[in-house]
Amino acid sequence: MPWDELEATYAPQFSPTTGASAKSVRLAFGALFIKQRLGLTDEETVEQIRENAYMQFFLGFAGYSSKAPFDPSMMVYSRKRFSEEDLKRINELIVERGKAMVIEAVSSLKDDDDSDDPGADAGTQISIDDFMKPADWPEGKNWGTLTIDASCTPADITYPTDLKLLNEARESTERIIDDLCDQHSDHRKHKPRYDRGRARAAFLYVAKQKQPRRRKIKAAIRRQLDYLQRNLDAIDTLSASGARLSALKVHWWRKLLVISELHRQQTILLVAKTRSIPDRIVNLVQRHVRPIVRGKARAAVEFGAKISVSVRNGFAFLHRISWDPYNESEDLIPQAKKYKQEHGCYPERICADRI
Repeated sequence: MPWDELEATYAPQFSPTTGASAKSVRLAFGALFIKQRLGLTDEETVEQIRENAYMQFFLGFAGYSSKAPFDPSMMVYSRKRFSEEDLKRINELIVERGKAMVIEAVSSLKDDDDSDDPGADAGTQISIDDFMKPADWPEGKNWGTLTIDASCTPADITYPTDLKLLNEARESTERIIDDLCDQHSDHRKHKPRYDRGRARAAFLYVAKQKQPRRRKIKAAIRRQLDYLQRNLDAIDTLSASGARLSALKVHWWRKLLVISELHRQQTILLVAKTRSIPDRIVNLVQRHVRPIVRGKARAAVEFGAKISVSVRNGFAFLHRISWDPYNESEDLIPQAKKYKQEHGCYPERICADRI
């Protein structure tokens, strides 16, 4: 890991005289690397680092320590400090160092090989040529292999259904209404007059069925939309009566905006009898997540960011990451040009899907 090069870029983000001393890039980025590699939560990552001497050595600790290196909430700020451009640069630095290490290792093997067989190091020489263009390669001649593919990185959300989203939106608006009514006793008269328990029972009656009929699902969606509309109208009335939406926590304020857009989208889908709508909301908290149609046998639709990855002579690079669907064939020419910019020629072979 090129810690010294990364520290030169990471350290200028902090003031040397103001505030508490900043964590090193080795600790900040290394903790994020451990979290992603092992699939842990922020809290689990801190506990693993506290208990594991090998992880502490990887993070640059001078010796073993049983204390937590930092609060788990610090990882939220660490993620924000590494932009997409920073991660691409880190990847390129690791690739450069990886190539140098492989060349050094292969060279040492050559020096130690005393065999008289002329073909003894043929396999080693081929492995070098697989990722390093020979110095005497003719100018203008294509060299190497570029492999391109697109995939989806699944977001950590439950599988969304229209009925489940509307039920969650209804319960969230009920919580918002309760908070607004608590501001003044006169506001309680604007509370919607329906049985919340019966509204949830109507959702569970359909949600617990293994294969409910389409007409039952549509009837349940229509009913939840009616409850949600009454809650949104009540929130507007409470706001007009003097209730302060600004008193709500930022989390609930943002969720209310998402719920309003969800109600609009679901109303259109119900009336227009269509299953597609632009910028479809599939999660009330992670509102940026979009459905990505993949057409795979395991799952036709995945929910997360779509990424375009290229493998250039054995090393992987992330070319694009987008939360909105896009046609992956748009990346072929830019990735080929990127290859020429780095190696001075176009690839001899490009391996990609037929699209």
